[in-house]
Amino acid sequence: MPSRSRNITFDERAFKVDGQRKLLVSGEIHYARSPRELWPVLLDNAKDLGLNCIASYVFWNWHEPERDVYDFSGDRDLGHFLSLCAERDLDVILRAGPYCCAEWNYGGYPPYLRDEPGIEIRTWNEPYMRRVEKYFSHLVSEFRPYLAGNGSTIILVQVENEYANVAKRYGDDGQRYIAWMGELAKKLGVDVPIIMCEGGAEGAIETVNGFSISEERMQQFRKAHPGMPIIWTELWPSWYDTWGFQRHYRDPRNIASHILSFIANGGSGFNYYMFHGGTNFGRTSMYLQTTSYDFDALLDEHGSPALKGRYLARLHRVLVENAGIILDGNCEVRSYAEGDITSTWSKADRSITITCRKSPFQATVKDEKGSVLFDTEDYYSVILSSHRPSKWKSLPAPSDWQSWAEPRPCERMDDAISSPGPLEQLSLTHDKSDYCWYSSEIKLERTGEHVLELTHCADVMSVFIDGRPAGYSQAPFLENRGPTSISKASKSAGEKVNMLESSEGKYSQSFTFRSTKGHHRLDILSSAIGMVKGDWMLGASMNTECKGIWGKVVCDGRPVGKWEMRPFLAGEKLNLTVFKESVKWRKASQVRNEPCAWYRAKVSITKQILGSKADFRLDAEGLGKGMLFINGHALGRYWLIEANGYGADEAWQDMKREGLSLGPSGEPTQRYYHVPKAWLHEVNELLIFEERECNPGKVRIEMMKV
Repeated sequence: MPSRSRNITFDERAFKVDGQRKLLVSGEIHYARSPRELWPVLLDNAKDLGLNCIASYVFWNWHEPERDVYDFSGDRDLGHFLSLCAERDLDVILRAGPYCCAEWNYGGYPPYLRDEPGIEIRTWNEPYMRRVEKYFSHLVSEFRPYLAGNGSTIILVQVENEYANVAKRYGDDGQRYIAWMGELAKKLGVDVPIIMCEGGAEGAIETVNGFSISEERMQQFRKAHPGMPIIWTELWPSWYDTWGFQRHYRDPRNIASHILSFIANGGSGFNYYMFHGGTNFGRTSMYLQTTSYDFDALLDEHGSPALKGRYLARLHRVLVENAGIILDGNCEVRSYAEGDITSTWSKADRSITITCRKSPFQATVKDEKGSVLFDTEDYYSVILSSHRPSKWKSLPAPSDWQSWAEPRPCERMDDAISSPGPLEQLSLTHDKSDYCWYSSEIKLERTGEHVLELTHCADVMSVFIDGRPAGYSQAPFLENRGPTSISKASKSAGEKVNMLESSEGKYSQSFTFRSTKGHHRLDILSSAIGMVKGDWMLGASMNTECKGIWGKVVCDGRPVGKWEMRPFLAGEKLNLTVFKESVKWRKASQVRNEPCAWYRAKVSITKQILGSKADFRLDAEGLGKGMLFINGHALGRYWLIEANGYGADEAWQDMKREGLSLGPSGEPTQRYYHVPKAWLHEVNELLIFEERECNPGKVRIEMMKV
C-alpha cells in the first residue's frame, strides 16, 4: 500500500488530488452483491472500460448481521476489496451509510434496530445514534488505512443518503442528525472530504443524482452551493426491477448525450449507479426487488462487458484523455434559441468542443482540428455492428431428483406460539426467515363459496384449508403501501413527505375458496419478500415495518380467533442446506406436484467446462415461488410471476427524455438466476424450497462462454 499521503481538496470546478483537478469517471460496484472471487474480474473490466474511480455502498447489515457481531471476512472483506482497487490505481468513493437505500434489505440497516426500545430511525434519536456510533467506530477502523490521507485509494466518503426524501418528516431533528453524521465521521478520523447526495449538511459537499442533470438544475446548484464542484453521484443507466412488473432498459446513446450535456455545463465527475449491479443473493433484496440487480448496467449481472459498456468506454477514454483541457482550460459557452449548446475549452494550443443538440437529442466531441473524437450516433452504429454476444447453452439435466414435504403446522413437533389474535411476523422471526405459519380453526355455516379477509398482512400469503391449497396472494403488489398502523393514518394526502408515499395503508387481502359446512383447519403461510428500503414505502419511519398478519382475520364476516404461530420452516430449523440427510427424502418416481416441498438434485459439470471462461445461470422454468440453493450457497428468492406494467416510479420518470424502455409483458419478471462459477464443482447439489405446485424437472443449469 502506498505510504505517501494524498491530499484531496476541491474548488468550484473539480475535486483535486495533490493539487491537480481530476475528472471523476466512476462506476458503482457493490462488493456485497458478488462473490469475492469475482471482484478482480469486475475491477479489471472497469479499468478496461475507462473508469478511474469506483464507488461502493457499505451495508451495515452485511457487516453486523447480529447485534454486536461484526464480520469483515470472506465475501464481506471490505479491506480486500479496497486493496484490489488500490492495486489497479482506481480511486474509491466509499458510501458508508449508515443508511444506504440501494434496493437492499431494510436500506442496509440491521433488522435488530426495529426492536431497539424507543428507537426512531434516521433522525436525532439517542437509541438510534448510539447504535450508529458503535457501528461506525468499527467500520471506520476497517477502512481508515485505505484513506487517501494514508496514501491509499479512498478519496471521498459519503455519509447518509438522499436525505431530502425524508427531511420534511424529521424537521429540525433530522437536520441535527445529518450534521452529527458528518461530524462523527470526522471525529473518527475520516480526513478526506465528506459528501452527501440529495440533501446535505454544513461541512459536507452535496452531490446530485438522476437520469440526467439539466442546465437549470446545475444553475440552481451553483447558486445554492457556491465554490463546490458539481458531482453526479448516481447516474442511472436504467432502473431496478420488481416482481410482477416489466424489466427496465435504457438507450446508451441517451446516457452519452446526457453525460456530455453535464460536462458542457460545468460538471466534473459522474458515477454510474450501477456500473455492475450484481445479484441479491440469499435474502438481501428489499421488499419486491428481484434477485437480479442487473440494472441494465455497463457490466452484465455476471460481470462481463455489455454492449452499453463497450459503447460508453470510448466516451470515457475521450473525457479522461482531455480532462486537463476541460478542467483547467478557459471555457466559452454558446447557447442557441433552439436549445442547442456548444462548450469549448482552450488550453495552450489545444481545444475541446462539446456540441449538444436538443432535437434530436445527440452530442459530439471534437478537437481543435475539428476531428470528431466521439459522436453519440455514429459510434453506436460501429459498436452495434460488431457486437456478437455468445449464446446460453443448457448443461445436462439435473438428475436423481428427490423431495421432502415441508410439514404442515399440525405435523410439526415444535411448540407453537399461541395468541387470541395473530402476532406480527418480524416480532417472531426478527427477519431471520421469510416464513411464518399462522393457524386457526374456522366454522363454515354452509357448503359452497367462502371469503377469507385479512385486514393487515404482508407480503405473500398461501392459504390452506385442511392442508389443501385454497388460494394465493394475487398481483399487482404495490411497492409503496403506506402506513402499517391499524389506526387511521395521522397525515392526510396533502401532507405527504414524499410524492411516492401513500397516506393510507394498503395491506388488506381477500381469498375466495370452496369448502363444505363444518369445522376446518386454516393454515396461512406468510412469505416476506424483503424489508422496505425507505420511509416513503411506509409513509412513516422505517422502524414501523410489519410482516405477516397483524390485524383482524374475518371469514364470511365472522372474526377468526385463537391463533397459533410457527415462525421458520421446519426445513430451516433442521438447516437442510447443510444437513440434508436429517430427513427422509423420496425418490423421483414418488415426487408429487405439491406445494410447500423441498427438492434436491445432482448437477454434473465437466472439469473442462469448469476450467473454461464461462458464466452460469439457472433456468427456473417449471417452478413457482421459493428459494434456491447450490452447494449450500443461497442463490436467492425466485418467483416466476408474470410481468405486466411499469412499476411504482412511472409517474415521475420521463421515458422519452431519458431513453427508457420496458421488456416484454406476459413473461416472468425473472426466469434466470445467476450461479457464480466460484460456487460450482464437478458434482453439485441443487436444493429448492417451493411454495406452490411445480414441475422441478424442467429446471436447467446453463452456461455461456465469455
